[in-house]
Amino acid sequence: MGNPNGDPDENRPRVLPDGTHYVTDVRLKRFVRDYLKSQGQEILVDSVEGKTTNLTGRVAAHLQKEQLAKCEGLVLVQILLDAFIDARLFGSSFAFKKQDDWEPKTEPKTLTGAVQIQHGEVKHEAQEVDIHGTSVFGSAEEKTQGTFTTYFGLRYALIAFHGVANEHSANLSQMTDADYDTLLDAMWNGVRAAANTRTKRGQVPRLLFSINYNSGVEFQFGNLMDYVSLKTANGKPEKEWASPDDYRIDLTKLAERVGQHRDKIASISYCVSPDVTLLPDNVASGWTDMNLDGVMQEASV
Repeated sequence: MGNPNGDPDENRPRVLPDGTHYVTDVRLKRFVRDYLKSQGQEILVDSVEGKTTNLTGRVAAHLQKEQLAKCEGLVLVQILLDAFIDARLFGSSFAFKKQDDWEPKTEPKTLTGAVQIQHGEVKHEAQEVDIHGTSVFGSAEEKTQGTFTTYFGLRYALIAFHGVANEHSANLSQMTDADYDTLLDAMWNGVRAAANTRTKRGQVPRLLFSINYNSGVEFQFGNLMDYVSLKTANGKPEKEWASPDDYRIDLTKLAERVGQHRDKIASISYCVSPDVTLLPDNVASGWTDMNLDGVMQEASV
């Protein structure tokens, strides 16, 4: 019954022309940033003292906090990369606007992020729901009754994202292996941490899969979502699915593709929700459990 990324018009769940529901990459990045901030990390795309600001205001506030002089060029970029993990992960356009007679110029003007994430897609046919209600407050002072409200959501949706962390871009943005591990933790736990609002209620991370390639290997599989499918567990039509009890996540094709290029892979790691059943039964054998929930899973899930 959630809607984590409604469209800008009616706030309905976003949908592609073929009927597939989707969630933008910006929403997942916001989950990551919010979680990192909650854990004490400094993030570049943030407010200042709870108030909305532009990039110039955010950077000026950071320099003032750290008692650093206003600067620009390579020096400013290095300060930002040292301070903000989301700049190292996702890069920045450095689109500064003039504020308080300061409009810094950076070198480079745009820094491509090492981590690129595609829009997430719902892996099955999902049912849209319209929930009608009333608000407590009236629409005008003279009204004695509340106003009618409508909430749009999805009955249930398993949303899959695919991303790539490029080592060449990481060299430029100075993203480290530790930053990457922090990102994985933030994706897993950030989704759950954000589930305290109406549109994001019920959100639970189900499966996280990471392929680490051998050094110097110029190869990647592409969209890993293409190798993952769902199978009904009890004969229910997809639109009637309401929990992981209604389906199984089939990783047969993914495992086959990984096996075909095992010589290019340094390691494979994963984290899986205990509520999810993976197919085939021994698919996780040989993969490393990230243990992001603090509970080790069996090698055979």
